[in-house]
Amino acid sequence: MSDYVPRNEAEKINWLKDLALWLDANGLAHGFTQQQIDDFHAMADDSDDAYAAHLAAQLTARAATVNKNTVLGGCVALARDYVQKLQHDLTMTDAERAAAGITVPDTTPTPTALEAILEILPPLLLLDFSIRHQVTIHWGPNPGNEHQNAKPTGVMGCEIQYAKGGVPTEESGWISIGLDTESPMIHDVTEITPTTYVYRARYVDKKLHYGKFGDPAECTVSV
Repeated sequence: MSDYVPRNEAEKINWLKDLALWLDANGLAHGFTQQQIDDFHAMADDSDDAYAAHLAAQLTARAATVNKNTVLGGCVALARDYVQKLQHDLTMTDAERAAAGITVPDTTPTPTALEAILEILPPLLLLDFSIRHQVTIHWGPNPGNEHQNAKPTGVMGCEIQYAKGGVPTEESGWISIGLDTESPMIHDVTEITPTTYVYRARYVDKKLHYGKFGDPAECTVSV
């Protein structure tokens, strides 16, 4: 059964006052004393007064909030104008800016995207050549455990290059396998005699800036 007392406070006050009036007229006939009826009527009136005071306080609080927002907003707007004037004042020093609590220009240049990728340590390589005619190239900061081998922040993938017979003496001796976005990369080989392959890798960011190559890794593929 639903509660007969209204949930809305205004309706609840009206219900209490109506009940008080009903008890005034009928309470004695139903076993209530006059003192009980008078006490309840007084409590209903007190509840009405308390609710009215509450509503008045809310209106006062809203007015105070509006006034606070207006005054504070105006002061902040004026402060911004003053700070802008100070920031354009050539006689202002960084020490004065700090003392005034305003922004001190950053004298350390922000690294460009190219500089950022060059500062990341190159990927490590781990080669698996247990399958014939195939080299599985694990790359990343922890290639020995792919479950804990997440790419560094800002890195999109890794470019892997290879050369046959050992590390070439010229840069032109390296051949790019391509860009891999998830370790490992599979390199298919078709040698009919045991051949040494050497690999190297570098990170690539999302704007295709290339990082530094790491140390080469090599293996000898058997037939």
